[in-house]
Amino acid sequence: MNHALILSGGSGTRLWPLSRKSRPKHLIPFAGGPTLLEQTLTRLDELIAPERRYLITIPEQAPIVRDVARGKAIGIIIEPIGCNNLFPMALSTKLIASRDPNAVIVFLPADHTISRPDKLRKALKKAISVAETGYIVTMGIPTAYPEPNYGHLQKTEPLEGFGGDEFPAFHVRRFHEKPPMDVVLGYTSDESWFWNGGIFIYSAATMLELISELQPELHKLLESLDSAVSHVKPTMDSPVIDWSSSSVIDAAYRNLPMKLQTSIDFAIMEHADRVATIPVDMGWSDLGGFAALSELIEPDDDGNRVVPIDPGDIDNVI
Repeated sequence: MNHALILSGGSGTRLWPLSRKSRPKHLIPFAGGPTLLEQTLTRLDELIAPERRYLITIPEQAPIVRDVARGKAIGIIIEPIGCNNLFPMALSTKLIASRDPNAVIVFLPADHTISRPDKLRKALKKAISVAETGYIVTMGIPTAYPEPNYGHLQKTEPLEGFGGDEFPAFHVRRFHEKPPMDVVLGYTSDESWFWNGGIFIYSAATMLELISELQPELHKLLESLDSAVSHVKPTMDSPVIDWSSSSVIDAAYRNLPMKLQTSIDFAIMEHADRVATIPVDMGWSDLGGFAALSELIEPDDDGNRVVPIDPGDIDNVI
């Protein structure tokens, strides 16, 4: 079955002082509307049921995430400490696999905006069918300008059996996480290169196999935690999974080798050989700074762009 794994942590530094570690951008109700986390959950409504959704967060953000996700996810995973996304992704994938060995997982961040969510949902449906054949699939975002802070990927020939509609899938020749500007300039002028939107679709079995091949130290660690993970049984009424309550998992976090405190992009995607992409222009932005935030706001007559803030969030800015 299909499952969602949503990254809902983050340091809260990229939109400082509007954001804080205790309330980063995905938990801020910009213009008094729904938070980015709420928008992310809503986008999944027609695709993945709440009973198959899991969120990953950190202690500072857990109370708000818990309130936002109540009734909308079966698992709210609280990490003891933040350590980038490789280890929490791997551990959560193992948890989902223990409950559903045939799981296909949509792994996505909670802090991006998507103005054309229908396109995302259609592309995800296609991506899930591709992932079932053993590929890791990523959404390819058309490059709008040179951006060295984004991951880039290069598509090649179409993936056999997955064309013929609005969202064809392609083989990925290369995945390059945050290349230097001189390299990015070449990518931006080449139509075969796309931004990586940070959304990965994979079967749990495929990901765990890749971890075994590419990150054997991480694989060994996951195996040592198998008993602690398999005993976790979240429910819609009791969704909180606090990893610090497990002494072995808490210790694993606090003693994680520095080389494993990295991202799925560097550790897996740059080395995997069965990677596919589905190009989709879905109005994507990662809101990486105030310049990106301003693009979502119409200027007034004087050319100023104002970010309305809910009065209850004033303490978060001061």
